[in-house]
Amino acid sequence: MARTKTKEQVGRFASFDTLMATAAVDSQLAALEASGADPGTLEAALTESLISAQERWGLGLHHLTHGARPTDDGDIEILVGGRPTARLSEGFEALARAYAPMQALDERGLSLWGALGDGHRSSGDLAPAQLKVLIEEARDFETHWGTGRGGLFHRVWRQGEKLHVEVARPASAEAALSDAAWDVIASIKDRAFQRELMRRSEKQGMLGALLGARHAGAGANLARLPEAHFTVQAFVQTLNGDAARSAEEYRTALKTAAAALEEYQDSATRTLSEVLRHGLQGS
Repeated sequence: MARTKTKEQVGRFASFDTLMATAAVDSQLAALEASGADPGTLEAALTESLISAQERWGLGLHHLTHGARPTDDGDIEILVGGRPTARLSEGFEALARAYAPMQALDERGLSLWGALGDGHRSSGDLAPAQLKVLIEEARDFETHWGTGRGGLFHRVWRQGEKLHVEVARPASAEAALSDAAWDVIASIKDRAFQRELMRRSEKQGMLGALLGARHAGAGANLARLPEAHFTVQAFVQTLNGDAARSAEEYRTALKTAAAALEEYQDSATRTLSEVLRHGLQGS
């Protein structure tokens, strides 16, 4: 006889879907779990979605193995290297804290870790002819970050028969919230209220000023949301087969990844603006 699921168990998968939404990953785990899927199917779907999210969160942890699995007590366990790292019931902030010590970021917010782990990395600003040779002929290889337009950075690596093209524009969840707060303040029609918030922002920052205009628990409520800890900072485009050995396909993938990142970050700002605008008096 099947066990009856508690509200907490059902809600855990919905929470996972909410977490995945911060990376624009449409996981639909709650629907899959409600359909009666077995634990193995759920684990595979959880892991696939989490890996996709890792490619967009920009945490720089590609060199690690990521996974997620349902537990016997109705929770969802997050794994790194096959070992439990956090449980979803502990909250999104706890998950962010668990990932933080694994990261190694430079002053630009870019990962110092190689996607392939140890090994030589070529310059991120190789001459086109040199990069063409790597893409068309080399076995596993990786470049450092190269500089692109509009504050974008890029790198590429081959693992097996797949070529991975990553474009990143570091923007922490805190920075993304600040940008969204600016959008909300700028859209307020009550000019006197708007000027007051701008005055407060000089000491408290945009986000602090906006949260101060809401009820006393607004900051704590925001901290419980996944958007306060995770956001889109990167996009990885993967090429297979003949395309993975084509310099022209690489250039196309680079443009595609840059456009996708732009779209996802713009969408994230709009979503965060709606989160911050909800319940704000005077907007």
